[in-house]
Amino acid sequence: MLIKRREFLKISSLATASLLMPNFLKAMTFNDALEPNQKILVVLQFTGGNDGLNTIIPTKNDIYFKERNYIAIQNSLQLTDEAGINPALSYFKELYDNGQLSVMNNVGYPNPDKSHFRSMDIWHSASKSDEYLETGWLGRFG
Repeated sequence: MLIKRREFLKISSLATASLLMPNFLKAMTFNDALEPNQKILVVLQFTGGNDGLNTIIPTKNDIYFKERNYIAIQNSLQLTDEAGINPALSYFKELYDNGQLSVMNNVGYPNPDKSHFRSMDIWHSASKSDEYLETGWLGRFG
């Protein structure tokens, strides 16, 4: 039997999730579990195959539409006067409208060295470009 890569990833993701899910749910029974109205910070960092310009769309930027004439999103859901969100992410638009979601777009750091791998290290650790940390910023924040 020949299995396609996409199907293998789906099946293996479900199998992995089923092994981890019980531990995740069990964590909510601890005495120090979250209170029902306690604020929670959820960070979604899209990396890899995500196209940031087709996630948060620069609706007033003519260059975006000119240079991406075939893949530009024409019917984005408006977030601000200058930015919209992909219509496939309508739930995130609802969260944004309710003040439960913020977008940090066009974020950078000084003197990038053009190395994808070093850039990812800097992003994940919130280190200076000449500093090498072993822990991530989010783990240190908590």
